Amino acid sequence: MRTVVLAPGRAKPLWKGHPWVFADSVDRVEGEGDADWVRVVDGEDRLIGCGLYSPTSAIRVRLVVRGEAVDDPAPILAERIRTACALRTRMFPDPAVTSAYRLIHADGDGLPGLVVDRLGEHLVAQFGCAATHARREALSAVLLEASGATGLIARSAGFEEAEGIAEDDAAFSNGDAVPESLVIREAGMQLIATPRAGQKTGHYSDQRENRRLVGELAQGLDVLDLYCGTGGFALQALRHGAIVALAIDGSQPSLDAAQEAAALNGVSDRLYAQREDATKALAALRAAKQRFGLVIVDPPNFFPRKGPARGAPKAYRELNVRALSRVESNGFLATFSCSAKLGADALLELCRSASRECRRPFSVLRELTAGPDHPVAHGLPEGRYLSGLLLRVGSSYP
Repeated sequence: MRTVVLAPGRAKPLWKGHPWVFADSVDRVEGEGDADWVRVVDGEDRLIGCGLYSPTSAIRVRLVVRGEAVDDPAPILAERIRTACALRTRMFPDPAVTSAYRLIHADGDGLPGLVVDRLGEHLVAQFGCAATHARREALSAVLLEASGATGLIARSAGFEEAEGIAEDDAAFSNGDAVPESLVIREAGMQLIATPRAGQKTGHYSDQRENRRLVGELAQGLDVLDLYCGTGGFALQALRHGAIVALAIDGSQPSLDAAQEAAALNGVSDRLYAQREDATKALAALRAAKQRFGLVIVDPPNFFPRKGPARGAPKAYRELNVRALSRVESNGFLATFSCSAKLGADALLELCRSASRECRRPFSVLRELTAGPDHPVAHGLPEGRYLSGLLLRVGSSYP
């Protein structure tokens, strides 16, 4: 087994529990061969643990075990998959209520580089590092056996180039064929998921609990759902008695899925789906002096994957200025950031700044984040990528 030796003074985060070894922390790699399972030691040759090695990635090693040298990770990875599947069965025992959720959440389940969503009887996986990609045959077999799912497909995680994986080698399947689209259930609501298309794995399960919580406030209100995707927030609000919902998104296929799901949920007559850029839609609503009892803002990540943040914080702030202005007096705003670069504290400060500009005071009813099927490893704060605020918005002041 090869050994990754850390540079002097670079082991402190790992001793504190962080699971990643970054490339600039590595002093040298000792041993022969090209195996992707390595020991990690600090500059004084003290064993930190063993992990998955990515020779071309900025994250050079992802720790799997600590404090011991293990020759073969396969039994450990398999057992952790079984443990994660058992936990989700406990969380979501009735597929007639919820049939879509995050089955494996990478480091949060002790399975770095592996993300798997369950969509009904099917799994959509992202083998996001070189070592999990190399083990996908074995890992997918365990996933199907432990979950009872009928088929699995893999989709790009977006990190293939950095991990040295050929772009045309990301696709993979095991078991029965996975359909182009299917009906899933989320807290009783029916939605359309597209496992072979759309973003990420074909469905954003991380907002499930927030869609339910926000929807429960919607009775008797008009709703504006910005960046609505396949309509989860709008539809859950309508199911809970909202008068109407205006769903805005730039993707026609997403809006088509939202309208199909509206029919399944019996709320088609109250959903108005509009293909439009969210900022342009907000400008038009301002010109029309139209306000809503509940506004949801769930934008994509404005931060670039590499390089400086540039105008991302300003873009989030301006978006929230416009959104706050469209909330009725004593109405509600649910606003989100899906980037760890704009966490809960930063989002709150940004909303305070937006409030001062548009002169709309608010109180925080609740901080929002991903559901319990998205666990966060104790030493990896970056794992909490979704932050949100549920606000009660007051009247304008002079």
